[in-house]
Amino acid sequence: MTTNQIYTIVNAVSAQALGSQALSAVDAQGLVSLGNTVLSSSTNTEAFLNTLAQRIGKTIIDFRRYRNRLADMVMDDFEYGAILQKIKVHMPDAEADKSYGLTDGQAVDHYKVAKPVVTQKLFVTRTPYQFKITIQREHLAEAFEDPEQMGGFIAAVFGEVRNAVEVALENLGRTCLGNMIAESSHAINLVTEYNAETSETLTAATALHSPAFMNYAISRINETFDMMQAMSTLYNDGSVDRFTPLEDIRVKVLSKFNRRAQTVTQYAAFHDQLVSVDHAFEIMPFWQSQQDPDGISIERASDGTKTAVQNIIAVVHDRDALGMYRRDETIATTPMNAAGLYYNQYWHENQLWFNDLSENFVYFTLN
Repeated sequence: MTTNQIYTIVNAVSAQALGSQALSAVDAQGLVSLGNTVLSSSTNTEAFLNTLAQRIGKTIIDFRRYRNRLADMVMDDFEYGAILQKIKVHMPDAEADKSYGLTDGQAVDHYKVAKPVVTQKLFVTRTPYQFKITIQREHLAEAFEDPEQMGGFIAAVFGEVRNAVEVALENLGRTCLGNMIAESSHAINLVTEYNAETSETLTAATALHSPAFMNYAISRINETFDMMQAMSTLYNDGSVDRFTPLEDIRVKVLSKFNRRAQTVTQYAAFHDQLVSVDHAFEIMPFWQSQQDPDGISIERASDGTKTAVQNIIAVVHDRDALGMYRRDETIATTPMNAAGLYYNQYWHENQLWFNDLSENFVYFTLN
């Protein structure tokens, strides 16, 4: 291993930090290790005899568990059967009270049938996929100093499979959410509304720099919480009267909008809660693509129509409007391969993702 004398770097960095020297390039090649060294018995020796091989003194298992940002879209599990049936009983209409205006010699028919109006939806589409990992313990053991260290490595291998599952669930959740946006007709175009009310000429780019607009946008999102708690068809496809209790409202806010709200609006407010969303929400760094954080492009599940929507900054919906109703996970391990001394472990994933357009759903844009 190369040992670099870095006193010149120390002196140069100190001079710049103390202000006695102007900003200049610092050679980091002798200071920062990029972890690309290949061990060699001829070069990785100690610096005194140049004979004895250097040893690995510490092993770090590089693993972090990933949290699925859309975990709140998991509704429920069911083990048996294949189809989810969702039944809705409709509210009856009011009619005239027959106890008023009775007529002599006539009877009121109190046996007139009034069947309840019931509709059902059947959710069927499921999404199977799998992951697999090969483990060969006998030869792998040569790379570690004790069973605990190798066990930590294997745990990290399986942990990364779990991360892959979580990332897959999150990305499928993004597609499920994106399709709901593409299917929905309930968009609140905040810039258009604001310009109409104030005679301003803001655009999607300039609106985020306007404190007045940001206050307006946040108030419109909060107003939606109040409206959704009242019975109506305002935020669904009109087929069913719906209301959403506050605890069942789900909110997802684009990180870009949230950060601008913090810096453009909240910094000047005496009480942050006066200019913030009045409900717990999930911050979304992007909706579908990191390169286009505020846009979605979906071929709709209903008819295959390619639909693109830009400048989306928030989504508010009922917990039953979209998500995942079934998640099957089967983990199976093969017997040991006698010739190759290895075994394979499989993770079989199967989910039922759904959109229910009869539930409350609205999204906000800077259009």
